Amino acid sequence: MSKKKLKYTGVHIKSVDAKDLYISNTYIDESQCGYKIRNKNGEINVRKFINTLDYSLDLIKLREIYQRVYRNKNFSFAKDGKEYTRHVINVTFNYSNKEFNRVRKGLYIKYGYSLADVELDDCVCVRDGELIAIQTYEPSERKDRNAEEWRERCTVHSPVDVELLGSFFEHKDGFYTAKKNIKVLNSVADIRAYLYNNGFTSDGIEYVRWKRSAGSGRVGKCLFIDKRLYGQMNKWEMCGIKIRKGAKVDLAALESYISLTTSSIIDTLEIYPENILVIDDFESKFTDTVMATRCVDGRLVTAVEECEINNSIWDGQSLLDVSMFGKYRQYGMLLLRSRFFKTCCFNTNIQQWFSDRGIVDVGQLRGFTLAEKIEDIKLITTPSNIKFLKFGTLNEWFERLDPVFGIVKHEKPTHYFNGRMVQCHYQLLNTIQLTYAEVGELLKQSFDFLRQIKTNPAVVRDYIKYQEQGIIEPSSVDSKNDIVYRLLGLNEKFAGTKLYHQFLNDLIKSVIRNLRKGHVLVRGNYSTLFGNPVEMLKQAIGAFDGSTAFEKGTVHNLNFNNGEELLGTRSPHVTIANVLLCTNHLYPEIQRYFNLTKEIVCVNSIDENLLERLSGADFDSDTMALTNNRILIAGARRNYNSFSVPTKLVKPKTNLRKFTHDGKANLDITTSVNKIGEIINLSQELNSKLWDLYNGEVANEELERIAGYYRDVSQLDVMSNLEIDSAKRENPADNTFELKKIKERHIERDEYGRHVRPMFFKYLDKDKGYYNPNRKAYRHYNTTMDFLQKQITALRLPRTNQKFLSFSEILKTPDTNNMQIDYKRAKSIIQSLRRARSEIVKIYNTPSLSKQEKYFASSAIRQEYIEQIKSYRCNDNTMYYLLTLIEQDEYSDISVLLFNTLFGAPNESFYKFIAKSKEPIGKLVENELGDIQIYGQRYSVV
Repeated sequence: MSKKKLKYTGVHIKSVDAKDLYISNTYIDESQCGYKIRNKNGEINVRKFINTLDYSLDLIKLREIYQRVYRNKNFSFAKDGKEYTRHVINVTFNYSNKEFNRVRKGLYIKYGYSLADVELDDCVCVRDGELIAIQTYEPSERKDRNAEEWRERCTVHSPVDVELLGSFFEHKDGFYTAKKNIKVLNSVADIRAYLYNNGFTSDGIEYVRWKRSAGSGRVGKCLFIDKRLYGQMNKWEMCGIKIRKGAKVDLAALESYISLTTSSIIDTLEIYPENILVIDDFESKFTDTVMATRCVDGRLVTAVEECEINNSIWDGQSLLDVSMFGKYRQYGMLLLRSRFFKTCCFNTNIQQWFSDRGIVDVGQLRGFTLAEKIEDIKLITTPSNIKFLKFGTLNEWFERLDPVFGIVKHEKPTHYFNGRMVQCHYQLLNTIQLTYAEVGELLKQSFDFLRQIKTNPAVVRDYIKYQEQGIIEPSSVDSKNDIVYRLLGLNEKFAGTKLYHQFLNDLIKSVIRNLRKGHVLVRGNYSTLFGNPVEMLKQAIGAFDGSTAFEKGTVHNLNFNNGEELLGTRSPHVTIANVLLCTNHLYPEIQRYFNLTKEIVCVNSIDENLLERLSGADFDSDTMALTNNRILIAGARRNYNSFSVPTKLVKPKTNLRKFTHDGKANLDITTSVNKIGEIINLSQELNSKLWDLYNGEVANEELERIAGYYRDVSQLDVMSNLEIDSAKRENPADNTFELKKIKERHIERDEYGRHVRPMFFKYLDKDKGYYNPNRKAYRHYNTTMDFLQKQITALRLPRTNQKFLSFSEILKTPDTNNMQIDYKRAKSIIQSLRRARSEIVKIYNTPSLSKQEKYFASSAIRQEYIEQIKSYRCNDNTMYYLLTLIEQDEYSDISVLLFNTLFGAPNESFYKFIAKSKEPIGKLVENELGDIQIYGQRYSVV
């Protein structure tokens, strides 16, 4: 792998559960201790390297430190075109350690012993009168006896003494089975504390706890690192901050901030200390009547009240001079990360502003800078972006500042129709009061589009952005979809094949599944929030007086016309009061001093409760979906002033913990309980109940129930924000307990004790694998999302009754000469694929592997055989012969694998043969007079 390719790619790392690490490092036989990652032949098994250490400032530094410590460049190794490293391991904490642990399908081994200790006899391993291992769910029979006679005996009698099986196993119907009462020896929390304190060994390397990102912390995962690399990496990431072991510190904040450098980056940017101006943050303080949530004696209390709102109007954002954007000049923002620093930088004509205001000397600036000349100022930021200030001074940060900043991302258009469309979600639709007819009107363009997909291959080609040139270029493809993308560019006859129609049906089902989840496309985009930009420039020169030029209820976005009414929504979106209705106003001053794109929206939070309305938004690259869809706007306007904005008045809890391994373990245990999905789902159940009442005849007692629903939905909105922030800011309340109390008030059960949910959850549950009709029942509510399900169920698409072409019929037949078919080579390919299929089936039948592990391992097998087959050279007749086998019953077991492999292998002779059948195809182009209309845009096929 070339250095150039390594520069912007991450490396694959192993993911292991803590239980397996703990067990493998505490065997009775110490000579076996250590987690094994190699096969019997001594090669590293890469099938469990399912996580990635992204290209980041951490990875850049890690490579540098590795080379310094080990004095070589072998930080990683390459296999099948991918890069792997042994020096960092992702550790999950999902399982406890039991007296007997399952290590593979049905095999249980007593804690303290390894697989190497096990020799099964009649499905058991007994040593010194003690049960060491037992194979469950396999017939127990001895090879030296008549198998049928032995199995018959075993159905009545256990081959070993029942006493030896103890209370954890039993023998029944010729099988050993495990009971559910196997004793837990070490809980997940115990194992976490042990590994944090003691580390572990794997493949001869000692590992110690390193760090976890905020996202990983919420699900309990943590990175461990080669002990030899830890000291220098930790010294670097701490940015000179020294904390004595055992000292009390805000550990949640510290752990969050040292993980900033793990963020995946696309590039780096150099900014020197003398380029930076640090100005004061500003809080806009005003009163508003809101649905306020406070923490009182450890409980959340929510009620309508008039209170003071404090908006930090530039929280998370900075201004970066246009000259610094370089090759990213066409973008309006760059999200930057560095040690103890995170900010979203917006493309600004800083020097133009200074020039227009007569600022020619740094002495005229208001803030802290090391610059000596005004033209040196390239970045204007605030203390809220410099997390170092929680542990040190501004001078210290400047002294230790590394000029290399990581670029995490820039704004992007949506993937839908050249960025013109944005996707709704069920949280938004379920909080807006629409009628059944309005939902039908909202879905009309989506239904029309589905009809076009069903009948017009040119529309399908355009929608999936097929690889037109790929059909004649030998290069790897990863999935059946990639293959279809290429073949769509082959010729028009391909649309007559069964393969195409199978793909088409899958595509339509996929679009409908998305619609059922509320993913309706509407005109609009996702725009990054940019708060009071001109006011920030004024603050830099001492001209800001706390007022704003923004008219109330306006935003500035280049994607829409001046004066257009817009609807905005952010994620998470919990309630109707999270919807923003606003008017687009294009401010000339913003256009002069900021180089923005259609994907950035300037907003005002001075004297407006905007940040709480947008569910706790800030300006560290938060985005808002913006649309001018008249149906959604009309629905939102009906109740816009009827529901007070949920507002978080919960003071963050600064829990000082000891700076020790036990302190870190305790923190990670506390923050690994993630309730965000449960919170959002419960809020949408309550929204359905609220609107169901609201859409009917509302009596006085029902008004009271509606108010109760809304109060709890508002509290859930606040709880969602507390949950999201829990890895970096500990929650002073107990979200688990609060959820339980809200459920007790509102969860409905039917006569069978099943949880009654809105009908649309039936489709969400099926999609996520949570559908269980024995525990859940579904009923229709008079609410937008359930109206949507009815409309989709009633949808009828055109039928296409036709006789399919065989795949071989769409290809130009080679000169027929059976003597030229290399049957030996064809047979070799078929045999190889049957072996591959057998291995893949074995993997998917292994219950101890997760879904992700199964996918990764089976993909590795496919790639192995693709690599083998891509070197084959076959003539046209042999290629044509192989393609005809795909449709024969005799080869149905491997037909899909054969097809995928032939296309997946960048085999030059195969692609040359396919390319001979290429013919001109119809293309969809925008045309104002075109007869095809898709989401309000007209097209023609040319």
